[in-house]
Amino acid sequence: MTGTFLHLSDLHLTRPGQLVSGIDSLRNLRRVMAYIGQRDIAPSFVVVSGDLSNDGSQESYEVLAGILAELPNELPILLALGNHDDRAAFSRVILGQEGGGQERYHYSQTIGNVCVIVLDSLVPGQDAGALGPDQIAWLDRELQESAPAETLIVLHHCCRLAAPAHHFPAFILGDAPALEDIVSHHHERIIGVLAGHSHQANAAPFGGTLHVTAPAILCQLDFFAGETYTPVAGSGFNLCQIQHGQLVVSPVLLGDG
Repeated sequence: MTGTFLHLSDLHLTRPGQLVSGIDSLRNLRRVMAYIGQRDIAPSFVVVSGDLSNDGSQESYEVLAGILAELPNELPILLALGNHDDRAAFSRVILGQEGGGQERYHYSQTIGNVCVIVLDSLVPGQDAGALGPDQIAWLDRELQESAPAETLIVLHHCCRLAAPAHHFPAFILGDAPALEDIVSHHHERIIGVLAGHSHQANAAPFGGTLHVTAPAILCQLDFFAGETYTPVAGSGFNLCQIQHGQLVVSPVLLGDG
């Protein structure tokens, strides 16, 4: 299959009128959407790898629901959860499930010849993330039973990071080695692992496939500015293509215009 899809991440949407460290995250998302709409891009689907909300509030998910309602019904939008998200509020507003609890939100969806497996690395109350043994076992079964030759794995917390090592505990998936073992075992059918959380675009080998992170919608992060990371103004996304069974990724960065 040759096709195009979009990888967005780290929207950090808020209650209407609220800013995130002085940044209007909804404005940034609309700028990115306008940029995409003005280009000759016809994505088969869109993945959003977590931190949909900045504070996990019901109001922030209502803003997200409004955005989703503006998109074509036939365009699949696959959402993952990040450390800023709240499973219960997301379930109520986006999934329409009353009384939603803290169950992991993981699933798979086949679009054409591509299977997208979305994982949930959210650990409530922590910036760091992990999948846990049950979800990793579910992924292994999913890959054994139903995944076609072109499979993508999507999660929030990255498994590789271009940064000084003292940033790794808060940003790199806690059980990344266990995930890499599963990916390595099934690498012939996995064309990519897509993540966010790092607020930067980078790529690295991972279990015999390609691991990529998307630029954030909210802002980017400079991890080489000292002991703490520094926000960098601007938004972005990854423009992705599947060409002859391989994943090709082009990061797109928009300045703070």
